[in-house]
Amino acid sequence: METANDPFSIFYFTFAFLQEGSQILGLDPFLLAVQLVIFFIGLALSALFSGSEVAFFSLANRLEDLKQDESLGSSDDRIIKMLNKPRRLLATILIGNTFSNIIASVLAAVITGEIVAFYGLSEMVVFTVEVIVLTFMILILSEITPKIIAINNPIKISRLYSGPIYVLFILLKPFSKLIADSTISLERYLPKPVSKMTSDDIRTMAEMSEKEGSIKEDEREIIENVIEFGTTTVREIMTSRVNIVAVSIDNSLQDVLTNIRENGLSRMPLFDNDLDNIIGVIYAKDVLPYLNADEKEPSLNWKTISRKALFIPATKKLDDLLRDFQQEKTHIAIVVDEYGGTEGIVTMDDILEEIVGDISDDDGEEQDMYTRFKSGIYIFDAQVDLDDIEEILEIELTTESDEFETLGGLIYHLTESLPNVGERILYKDLELTVHSVENNRIRKVRVTIDRKDEEAAAKEGNE
Repeated sequence: METANDPFSIFYFTFAFLQEGSQILGLDPFLLAVQLVIFFIGLALSALFSGSEVAFFSLANRLEDLKQDESLGSSDDRIIKMLNKPRRLLATILIGNTFSNIIASVLAAVITGEIVAFYGLSEMVVFTVEVIVLTFMILILSEITPKIIAINNPIKISRLYSGPIYVLFILLKPFSKLIADSTISLERYLPKPVSKMTSDDIRTMAEMSEKEGSIKEDEREIIENVIEFGTTTVREIMTSRVNIVAVSIDNSLQDVLTNIRENGLSRMPLFDNDLDNIIGVIYAKDVLPYLNADEKEPSLNWKTISRKALFIPATKKLDDLLRDFQQEKTHIAIVVDEYGGTEGIVTMDDILEEIVGDISDDDGEEQDMYTRFKSGIYIFDAQVDLDDIEEILEIELTTESDEFETLGGLIYHLTESLPNVGERILYKDLELTVHSVENNRIRKVRVTIDRKDEEAAAKEGNE
């Protein structure tokens, strides 16, 4: 045949090497064949150990599930016994894999030496080729391929290899235990690994858990709120200055009692002259003894029953504020700006709402944030957070760089002045109309959504 005379034919090469080469070198053809067989056995064993390493340790996180499985077989029992001692199992597999690679490497060197002697080739060239070919074969046949198979079929591969691996697990116990104990000693001198899980990883896990039905939507929102808790500043959740309900040092007892009844507040700042001079905090429970006081009774000296006020900057993070509340044993703080003026107040309830969402008042009454009419027009309270409006209208209104938080703040930002009733502002796909103003403050805003762009896009899609 023409192929038999082809000097580059693998069949001719193998035949010539085993027949003529063995005669010239005085070697037995059978011995050469055995060497090749042992070489490939070494590669096969290396593949077995590489695949079993991945397969066994892929089941490490499912060990409890395996133990509770009622249909356990003898192979599963062996797997559980070995995974209960992971260091020793890993040492056993690595010992076997190392010896397998040594066998393959030694046989490759022997066969290569015989090729050099047979053909009279340059040793440097032949051994360079041997290193390249052997490395390629070990990587493809003994490392990458078996590990890919094991990753896709961990249980099947573990059960298949559990028998021979368990035998070695027992036979190599003295050596594997020594290696395992050595790694424990070395770990004492190594830096402990730091978890690299980021907030984005946790958020992604929460979203996936919600999709799978493991957690509910409100639970996912709480997780996300906790993640953002450490980066949220007081300014983002505080009650702004214009909405502060406070007690003047000149107020009468009845004024304060009326304030408490109407607003349902348990704590109010006490100020002298104006809100930039807050001198304490009045607790509703401290005023209770005076509920039945005569209306003609002169005003109290509020300083005598007021408590020390906690002052904080607007840039303070919520986790730091929570620690301040714990240390000072208070539930309210006065937020000041860089000049010492009062910017707002923040309470423990504000912090809790940032984590778990809106908390209703004790009397169970909750004012609606908005009213929706059939025409698609909304009337919003100007103090509603823009985040809530975005959820209701399903439209994006703000960015992280924006300094305003409420609908009223957005209008002030756009107009840069106090707008008149009926004044219209166009913003993105919304028409904002000032519905009512009281005491130089925007109270209600009419919001109309411009759906023309969406309708036009829908028509184009239908065409």
